[in-house]
Amino acid sequence: MRVALVITVKNEARLLRQNLWYHRSIGIEKIYVYFDGTTDNGKQLINDIEGVESNNSVSVETFKHLDYMQHICSNVNKIHTARQCLNTYDAQMKCRDLGIDWLISLDADELFLTDHKSPISLSHFFEPLKPFDVVQLQTLEVLCRKMTYDKIMLEETQFKLKKNFKSHFNRIYFSFFNPYNKKSIVHSYWLGHNMGKLAIRVDSNTIPKNVHRYQTIDKTPLKSLKMGFLLHYHLYDFEDFIKKYKNFKAHPNKFLSGNGIGTLKTLWRDMVNDEQFNEMYLKDYFKAHILINKKKYKQLHYLRYFSFIKRKTSAIVNVTHPKQALEKVKQYL
Repeated sequence: MRVALVITVKNEARLLRQNLWYHRSIGIEKIYVYFDGTTDNGKQLINDIEGVESNNSVSVETFKHLDYMQHICSNVNKIHTARQCLNTYDAQMKCRDLGIDWLISLDADELFLTDHKSPISLSHFFEPLKPFDVVQLQTLEVLCRKMTYDKIMLEETQFKLKKNFKSHFNRIYFSFFNPYNKKSIVHSYWLGHNMGKLAIRVDSNTIPKNVHRYQTIDKTPLKSLKMGFLLHYHLYDFEDFIKKYKNFKAHPNKFLSGNGIGTLKTLWRDMVNDEQFNEMYLKDYFKAHILINKKKYKQLHYLRYFSFIKRKTSAIVNVTHPKQALEKVKQYL
């Protein structure tokens, strides 16, 4: 079973080597990295890693002649995830030429994991999945427990297990201050996406709908299955918070799917790019509202409204596989 990975990157030098070495260590044969307006030294940092092919984002001219790609091509200039979809489709075509079976599409701050309890090999994971067009990977979101990490994928093992809980008492909310109107926003403890990402069977009759979903070219029902995980290192420390929302500066208020980017993303995009908030203010804000301090960490273990009763439904999980894998290649990170 031959498996490849595709990643679209903008200023992810802090994560990129960790990401690529992890995926190479678990058996990913080929990795396609597309640089999308990168201004850091990410390209130079990965030149020595075998099996990695670096490119700039694909020009819209490459696929605009395809009628079924028009929904992507028409948004390339204003939404970066449209460029990411083009890059993924380009990698899918390259994998088809090479006879690769599956292509996993992720971001630089995401790692693929077959299982968070007992990971299995890629061949054992993908072999039974031949009848499916795509596999939807479930998201686990990292806990930001330090203001600064050196190598986050090697250091942090605690992850949020799920966003939604059936019981009202199991749900977890934090308050986030809005300095523009001096009010607090009550929001789920889950801050990033929970739609997962995809593993795509390369010879399937599919195209991207957005970065989280695929569709068939001829509009026939998509054969999909939820299985496996991705670890999302979202807003993992203060520097990443600033980088993310600097990159997000020109993003419109809607995603490619048409959904709004959300209250917190809108707020943080505006704050990070607003000159009235200097680095010291933003750092204090991050520490007070985003960092998982001891008090918030305790809340993850107890019921809402009943902080003396321990949860029966876990909110966090310890995932050690990436740390163990990266320890073996630590000298290359």
